[in-house]
Parts: sequence; structure tokens; C-alpha cells
Amino acid sequence: MNTKFGFFPYEAMNYKSAQAQLDRRAAQGWELRHIYLGCIARFRRADRPSHFVDLDIRGHMDEGTDPDYLQLCSDAGWELVQTLRGMLLFRASAGQSPAPIQTDGELEWERFWEKYRPRLLSTLITLISIGVIAFVLAMPPRQWNVPAMLAANLGLLYLLYFALAIPCTLAQWLHSKWYLAKCRRTNRVEDPGPLATALDALNRLHTPLLCLILFFTVAQPLGLGRTVDLEWYSPNETYTATVEACRAWPVVTANDLGLGDGGYSRHLDGHSSPLMEFLEYQELAQTAGPEEPVYYRLTTERYDCATELLARWTLAQRHKETQNGYFLWGDLDWESAPGLGFDESYTCREGAYLLLRQGRVAALVGCDGMDLTRPQALETVRARVLG
Repeated sequence: MNTKFGFFPYEAMNYKSAQAQLDRRAAQGWELRHIYLGCIARFRRADRPSHFVDLDIRGHMDEGTDPDYLQLCSDAGWELVQTLRGMLLFRASAGQSPAPIQTDGELEWERFWEKYRPRLLSTLITLISIGVIAFVLAMPPRQWNVPAMLAANLGLLYLLYFALAIPCTLAQWLHSKWYLAKCRRTNRVEDPGPLATALDALNRLHTPLLCLILFFTVAQPLGLGRTVDLEWYSPNETYTATVEACRAWPVVTANDLGLGDGGYSRHLDGHSSPLMEFLEYQELAQTAGPEEPVYYRLTTERYDCATELLARWTLAQRHKETQNGYFLWGDLDWESAPGLGFDESYTCREGAYLLLRQGRVAALVGCDGMDLTRPQALETVRARVLG
């Protein structure tokens, strides 16, 4: 084959790493032809290929590369392949073996330092900005539910983005300080080493991740990833959350608990991701009382996880969240209830709320005013949520 492709992730600060890769390719007989999508390099077989990578020093941001400089390079036998992220990528003209463009190490270092001294500050500002956003997201509203985020592709992508962006940006900032100090000690631009290449490669993941986040931000309201969305608010005449429609899903309804079909509202929402499938059901039910109607608030959260380990984590996470105010109907002070016949189980409010796990399924079921640990109610919960 006369054509070969390779990954080319280098930032301008690490242009010496880009030079090292092109030198290795040239030693194998490959000549750079083009960079696609900012990181996919196409090479072609050539006789005694040679490359040179230089910084693109411009007087102002709106100015192009100095044409006199490019003409001097061309006269010396260097052909400009492409400008990429502040780097000028040259290859030797056919049949020529030109001398390196930069031969004065101290002068090259001065140009490099002048151009990239502000990088330390800009990288630090980027790190602080990402950290502030992550901190804001970590200050949740009262109904915060981290496991439910993992059941939504968009939430999963946000978590993945910050999990990559924060440590990667911090590592880049620290490495930049170390690298610039190393260059200052020798008064020349040094090879930044394999760590810089790895960090540049990770940095290239930001763009596709942001594109995916944008895609799911647009697609999620259109129903992508959603498994069910049923609602009814009395006294609406048209609604989708009929008793029959809700009972088709593994949630506990007022009808299941013998509280009739009357009520003021029902809402069933579900979505899924590669990690888990999530269902949330809320119902405000009404039954006749001796003097006035009696109201029951019903809740079901069901997490069908990809692994049992994830289900264990989900149970522990919801245990912590609902105990610390992140639940719609107030704090839930759980007590262990190992005798209910589940792998793990907790109760609170005199049995009105159950937190349970069976295998890969974790669930939170509640009905204010009813003891769900009674045998008949418990069997209903088991049959509906786990059956």
C-alpha cells in the first residue's frame, strides 16, 4: 500500500513531539500529505522524505503567516503542507534534502517562550472555569438523583466529560509548568516527552464528546432514550396515564394496593442508557373517608442495572440522597429490614417507604399512610416491581 493513516493529536506547545513523530514516519519511508479533522494524518510512500515543524508566529490574530517567511522556506526546499493549531507543517520538496529551518536553539526558545508564556494563565483559567461549573452541578436541587442521571445518555455524557476534562486540564497545566521550566533551564525547546502526547490525545476527545452532548441535548426533548412518558392531572378530560397504561409497567399504583382508581394526578417517566433502565412513577390517590376524602402519595423508583455491582451502588446512593433531603417528600430516615425477603432492604415512616434490591434491580417504593411491610402489601410490591 502506498497510503497510510495515523493519529496526529499534537498541540502547538508540543510541536517537538509532532516533529519526532514525523521523523519516525520519514525513517520508515512515509511522507506527510494532509491532516484531516485536525488529527488524522495521511502519509504516502516517498523516497528519502523529510519534515520540519515550526511555530506559526503572527503579528496579529487576523494576519496570515508571513509570506516572506514562507517564500524563504520554499526557496530553501521546504514545501508547506498545512497550518494546524499554530504549527506550520513542512515537507521537503521532491528530490531535495534541505537544511532544518531553525538552527539557532536559543532564538527558537525565545520565540517559543514569547508565544506560549500566556498559556499557563489561559490553561489555569480554563481549569478554574471547569471546576466552577462542576461545583455548581454538584450543588443539587432538592430532587437530585445521581443514579437517574446515569440512566440518561445526556447525563452520562456530562459526567464523562467532566471526569475527563478536569484531571486532563489539571495535568496539562502542571505539565506545562514543568515543561517550560525545563526549557528555560537549557535555553532551548526540548522534546516534551510521551506524557504530553498522551494529554494531547485525551484533549482531542473533548470535541467528539461535546458534539455528542449537543446531539443528545437536542434529541432528548424529542424522545431519544425515553422509554415512557405518561401524564394525567385532574380535572383534565384527556390524558395518557390511565390506570391500564401505568399498570403495564413494573410500578406500584393505587389500584395495585386496593386504593381504587380515583386520584388527582399520575405521572410515569422512563429512560434508559447502556448502564441502566430507570422508571419513576408518582400518583396522588384519593379514597372516601368517614367524613372527608383520604389522600395517598405513591412513589416508585425502579432501576434495572446492567450489573449487580451497579445495583448495589444505586441502592447505597439513593439511601444517602434520600436521607439528606434529596427527595420530593422530605428526608427518609432508613432503618435496615433484613427479614423482608430481598437481597437488601430498608424501611422508614412505619413501613410506608421501602428501599430494596433484588439482584440487578434496585427500587424505592412508597405510599404515605400505608404499611408496605404487611404481607399482602409486600407481596404486591414484590410481584409488581420484581415480577
